[in-house]
Amino acid sequence: MKSFTIKALAVAAASVCGSAAIAGTASVPAGVTTYAVEALTSTTAVTLPVLSYKMGVARTSAQDFTVVIKPVGTSTFDGTVCNSAKPATVAANAVNDITVSLKRASSSECAYEVDITNAAGSDTNLTLNFTGLKLASHGLAAGGAEKVTVGLWDLGETARIDNSADLTVTVANSAQAVSILAGTDTGTTADVDNTNGPLFGFFAQNNDTATTAKAAFVVSNNPNGYKIADGSTPYDLANVNHATKVSVTISGDFDGATLTNGAVTGVSVAPLTGTPTVTMTGTTAAKFDLLPANFNAGVANQVVNVTFVASGTKSLGTARSFGVSALVDSVVGADETVANTNFWTWDANAIELRAAFFNNDMSGGNFTRFFFQNVGADAGYSATCQSDATANVVSYGTAKTGTLRAGQTAINAADVCTFSGGKRGSITFVVNAPAKNVKGVYQQAVNGLAAGYLPLERPYAGKTY
Repeated sequence: MKSFTIKALAVAAASVCGSAAIAGTASVPAGVTTYAVEALTSTTAVTLPVLSYKMGVARTSAQDFTVVIKPVGTSTFDGTVCNSAKPATVAANAVNDITVSLKRASSSECAYEVDITNAAGSDTNLTLNFTGLKLASHGLAAGGAEKVTVGLWDLGETARIDNSADLTVTVANSAQAVSILAGTDTGTTADVDNTNGPLFGFFAQNNDTATTAKAAFVVSNNPNGYKIADGSTPYDLANVNHATKVSVTISGDFDGATLTNGAVTGVSVAPLTGTPTVTMTGTTAAKFDLLPANFNAGVANQVVNVTFVASGTKSLGTARSFGVSALVDSVVGADETVANTNFWTWDANAIELRAAFFNNDMSGGNFTRFFFQNVGADAGYSATCQSDATANVVSYGTAKTGTLRAGQTAINAADVCTFSGGKRGSITFVVNAPAKNVKGVYQQAVNGLAAGYLPLERPYAGKTY
């Protein structure tokens, strides 16, 4: 009986002060706002979404109370907007009519007094909406989340009401708004049967012609609609107030593109609007700027088409890979680099086999030959020779072109090419066959002595046979 009396007193006390009721809830009704890191620094004032607190207990007209809102961790508030963020007065005689006034404002908190003006008091449907709170400092520029706490107290702030501890609410996230979409264009093939020479151009397919290859990459311009600091406007590369430019670099092997006065001019780009000027760094990189005017207004993906025009004067090889990186120059936030290291790769309908050294001296019992093994069908080939001295002239023989039959084929080095001076050089064979089918070696031997063999290298596959 004694125990029952103590419990009854405790329940009665709780019902008066409301300190034991764990019922009120804090939320962001419109959803947590995600901000674009490109639009922020750590001290950019960020407008938060509406913060709502729904009462879990009823209050009488004599039970005015205090609401204290604080940022979490090392983040701070912009105290100048605490007053304007307070809930609006609800007219007398309306349900849950209230008047809210600012109690304190600082970088560490916004505190409000809530006066119940309805003589009948309030019920548990009383909802307080705080609109326009701002963070003055935060961690959103580095990507992450921001939270605030909401605590309800009596007017003297000596006893809690509605909840026994502050409620913590996530009010903001941040993320990278701009990226280069993943994916690799594999639709370009160097053609061994090009009219200008083996692998001097492209196989006509997809958007490619015999002389021109095309690919595209995509600058993803905030498809999720991440906001700038005002909390409502999406970050947009087309907006001059958001971004100055996107500086793009396409890296790869541009050797074999059209030249003008010795400089590569056979590379161009075409965004949705405008024609950016491409600046080449030798044959290894193409650079250009995408300005806001090159983007369509609104948060939409930007397709950038890249064109490579072959000069038709040299082999393009059997494999190439191009990567793209872009430096986003934001007006407010820190510059950032986005990239796709492998957006365009080429293959070929042939392979190359190379020897960095061979000798075509057939005198005095020397044997200098190339041996090929072909496990597939008969395959045509073409050879290109280089002498070990610039002044030497290369003369080709009957074996410059020919067929590697199914099985083994032996070719005398001197039948492929000779030099006006000396006997040493290097050689490249272009073979119209899948790489897995053909292997080759160079043999040098003196009659009656042991022979030496050098495997021919397949450079674009990174393997030596």
